[in-house]
Amino acid sequence: MNHLQKTAAHSRRPAFSWLLGAALFLSFVLPLAAARYAQGERVEITGIVSDAQGQPIENVRVMLVATRSYFSVRELRRTEGETRRVAATTDARGAYTLVWPWDSYFNQFELVAGVPVRKAKGGETLEVLAREDVTRKMKGSPVVTSLAIQNRQFIDRLREFLASIDSDDERRIYEEMGKPDRIQRVESPGHLEESWWYFESGRMYRIRDGRLEQVVPFNPVQGP
Repeated sequence: MNHLQKTAAHSRRPAFSWLLGAALFLSFVLPLAAARYAQGERVEITGIVSDAQGQPIENVRVMLVATRSYFSVRELRRTEGETRRVAATTDARGAYTLVWPWDSYFNQFELVAGVPVRKAKGGETLEVLAREDVTRKMKGSPVVTSLAIQNRQFIDRLREFLASIDSDDERRIYEEMGKPDRIQRVESPGHLEESWWYFESGRMYRIRDGRLEQVVPFNPVQGP
């Protein structure tokens, strides 16, 4: 290594050491700065869930997602560690209240609102329709946060579909496959024919007046 290379190497070391020291400082200080409550203290989060027109929506699941965010020295970037969740359901007024037992290990908080959607083989996932970072609001209890769901139509269509299930065959298909990716209905004099499409599973169920008529397999595809 010549003189110029040695000089450049030495000049880089202080800068790298400073960045490393700053990263370590932030990784320790930020979680401590978020510790605004005693360990285990009950923090109440409350608010209203409404649609774009301000109308309250009942039976919506609201979840507080608490995450440990820290700076990874190895990756030289902030990353997320363990996550913990608590949830509540809105009432007829669209109101919700949930309680978070304070844990200073977690330093990032997000509220999400949505509805559970059944998937194949009895699985269930939350279709998130609204979210808000409330980390800066976690300063005093209660934490008041209202959420607005823009896609009210998704909830209405899902609930309309669930209310329409009234035969043993339809219930069995729903229990096994979950919510269809697409439903096609053809009304004829005296009967109703429906096609329930499951794109990723590669199946279409043809149902006539609530009775399963045919299962049509096809090559699985990603849904629209």
